[in-house]
Amino acid sequence: MRDAASLSAPLARPARRGGDFGRVLRQSQAAYILLSPFLLLFLLVLAYPLLYSLYLSFFDATLNRQPAFVGGDNFVRLFTDAEFLNALRNTAYFAVFTVVGEAVLPLLMAIAMNEHLPFRTLLRTAYFLPVVTSWVVVSLIWSMLFGQQGLANSFIQAIGFSSQPFFSDATQARWIIIAVSIWKNLGYYMVIYLAALQGVPQELYDAAAVDGATKWRQTWHVAIPALRPVIYFVVTIATIRSMQLFEQPFIMTNGGPLNATLSIVQLLYRHAFVNLEFGYGSAIATFLLVVLVAVALVNRRVHDLIVQ
Repeated sequence: MRDAASLSAPLARPARRGGDFGRVLRQSQAAYILLSPFLLLFLLVLAYPLLYSLYLSFFDATLNRQPAFVGGDNFVRLFTDAEFLNALRNTAYFAVFTVVGEAVLPLLMAIAMNEHLPFRTLLRTAYFLPVVTSWVVVSLIWSMLFGQQGLANSFIQAIGFSSQPFFSDATQARWIIIAVSIWKNLGYYMVIYLAALQGVPQELYDAAAVDGATKWRQTWHVAIPALRPVIYFVVTIATIRSMQLFEQPFIMTNGGPLNATLSIVQLLYRHAFVNLEFGYGSAIATFLLVVLVAVALVNRRVHDLIVQ
């Protein structure tokens, strides 16, 4: 009888998703009102310029002329432009060495700062000070240090060697820009590593010590494996930031000597804001966006393989 009654009862209709969405939207109305200033700012400052730049990359657009649709001509020009290919090589060269330095050196510093050293708090503060200093200020200071009459050449001459053409030599100029970039970001990545190190359970170190592991083996077999997701994060962030190299070569060398330190973003600036070739500059920006998205996806795939 109970089964018959249940069969005779009308089947319950599934709730409509549209009604659920409307109910959730009404419940979250206050949150969206509070978020509206940020959303408006995001649309005006980020979303609209990004979409308009993608749109302009298919046009021949200058300051005093109506944009003319050219299809993929800007991208064809991109890959046949010797200056762009040179900037791409420079940026890749910079990114490889900078990412390695920013992934390894801060890790070593964090391992040292995680120990009970004297003046540890003072050292942590000193390492982090360059992070909160403006890139303009840091670049100007390093320009004065390695200038023709700078402190570096004065020291070299004082110990009996001839002065060096730091910013006139392509190799030296590249390595100075790499060095200042790594130096400025050391404290930032050190703090990230240090926070992760302090989250490793002490019981793991104690178990390794009981098994006879030295301090070095505890670091290599306990701390480093626990930091693998953080190392992936640092490598990803460092890669994205290094591909956007601009302030250092712009202030220190202006892309010289002979475009040896010219980066993709600096070339974008030249075409878009100096030569006023907005379409070609937008094509460079679009290419850089695609590269950064591809790098992020590859890093995520590598991270998934590592975690597994």
